[in-house]
Amino acid sequence: MHNDRVDTQDRIVNTAIDMIGRHINLDFTIRSIAEKANVNLASVNYYFRSKDNLINEVEKHFVRESRRIYEEIASLAIKPKDKIKLWATKTMDQIMEYPGIIYLIVTKLLNDRRQSIGIAGLIDTLEKSLIPIIKESTGVGDDFTASVKLMHLFSGVVAPVLFYYGAGRTFNIDMTSRSDRTKYIESLIDSIL
Repeated sequence: MHNDRVDTQDRIVNTAIDMIGRHINLDFTIRSIAEKANVNLASVNYYFRSKDNLINEVEKHFVRESRRIYEEIASLAIKPKDKIKLWATKTMDQIMEYPGIIYLIVTKLLNDRRQSIGIAGLIDTLEKSLIPIIKESTGVGDDFTASVKLMHLFSGVVAPVLFYYGAGRTFNIDMTSRSDRTKYIESLIDSIL
């Protein structure tokens, strides 16, 4: 019975991740989620109580994925700059695959005008994980300068994806090309560090 419950919840969340993340759709209905997840409507309501709670679960999923990306690179025995490059590459790849997460976060920030659990968690993760690496890589000792560099880095990873999905292009860089993204990330990191 417990496995059925987890399976049902997972199917609902995975369907919402797909709808929001890949299809950039926040206008879905609970009914459409239930249909696509092949579960009954009562199950979605039982597990999540509201569309907002389901959206919050999707947001939490992407925060966990951000942490997972860092944890994956943290233990690697590579140079700090290479860790930052790997983090930037994996983060940009994730955002390219799930551009709706940016839409979700921006929509929540601008419309709700309240602290987002996801954004706060993402900022905490970035501060705890990347500021020490930035300090080590650059020799910068103060938190403010390291934080500015982190904000430049994060903005530099996210903005091109926004431009690509919002305008269909990004200043003569083909965001669908792994080679172009790699060159862009290398240039970005060199300019910041």
